[in-house]
Amino acid sequence: MILADTHIHLGASRLGEPVKVSASRNLTLTAIPGLLHRYGADVGAVVDLATSRGLGDLEAALAAGELREAEDGAFAAADGTEVLGALEAEFRLPGKGPFHLLAYVAGLGGVRELARLYREAVKNASLSTQRVHLEPDAFRQAVERLGGLVVVAHAFTPHRGLFGVGLGLDDIFRDVRGVGLELGLSADVEIVRHVGAIDDLGLMGGSDAHGPETIGRELNRLQGDDRGFAVMRRLVAGEAEVIYGMNPAFGKYHRTYCLACDRVVEGAPPQLRCPRDPAHRVVTGVLDRAMAMTPPGKPRRYPRYVYQLPLGLLPGFGPAATRKLVEAFGGIHQGLHEPGAAELALAVGADRAAAILAMRRGEPPAAVGGGGRWGKVGG
Repeated sequence: MILADTHIHLGASRLGEPVKVSASRNLTLTAIPGLLHRYGADVGAVVDLATSRGLGDLEAALAAGELREAEDGAFAAADGTEVLGALEAEFRLPGKGPFHLLAYVAGLGGVRELARLYREAVKNASLSTQRVHLEPDAFRQAVERLGGLVVVAHAFTPHRGLFGVGLGLDDIFRDVRGVGLELGLSADVEIVRHVGAIDDLGLMGGSDAHGPETIGRELNRLQGDDRGFAVMRRLVAGEAEVIYGMNPAFGKYHRTYCLACDRVVEGAPPQLRCPRDPAHRVVTGVLDRAMAMTPPGKPRRYPRYVYQLPLGLLPGFGPAATRKLVEAFGGIHQGLHEPGAAELALAVGADRAAAILAMRRGEPPAAVGGGGRWGKVGG
């Protein structure tokens, strides 16, 4: 069994320079393997390695022996975790909002070539997620010529998600086969069962980690012991056995939100307008948008979706309690999903154990998310 987080950012280079401006400066290439190990994951894809600063850090880490280039296309750390090379890039079609694509490549040669592609297509290649001045399909073809893979990032989110800005896969790709789709903190399998546009795409989760505490908040489980770039090939091929992720009701854009009324629009989905005044501006919710899309036209296999929450959202889990969980069960993930109630209570106390068990049951939030606000834990 392999656990993989396929969307982790670099907050800063080893020299302290920004890479992903909105990410924590503590999220560095030298720190990420240890954070993955602490979480209990085996593989993590760093989606800023093909920036100029990310590539510089990778080359420095290899030269210093902090990472080792493995035959499987990954970069191995001493603790056994592996890092994959990847890139997140921004695109925009006329009249639509920006959206993001992810590119994954194997080995140092692949990262260098992807960095060259990025450098030639953006204004500032030292920073993450810059606007790429290529058509999306041309970018995809260029990545595939490098032996790489393309995944639609956080596809359902209203901000910088393909579906969220009102576009479809056919608007950006001539052929969708061979492309992956990231659910991205806003959709689960029950939601995407309503969407026919993704019939031919491999589904995966990705934490979109902007800080140490958010690594692993979405995680993919694969059967077998394949590591390295084979992990991405299998995920894009639709082989994820389990996706661990948030109950979408906690997501910041779960339901449609009226900006004028400053409240979630209630009622059975889809709710696409404010019932008080249809002229009010709304942020369309992920659930509402999905329910309004064309339904599937054929059966397909879906991975199992298992609810979890970032440990920081569970009551009582500060640094000391987190350390106890890791020491008792070998990793945060293992502590969240494997031990029984008695074992948990012995390790972290009855109240914290009860919070983990409620999370496993998928108990709904006290208030659903919408309009950029997280749902509230409890209830």
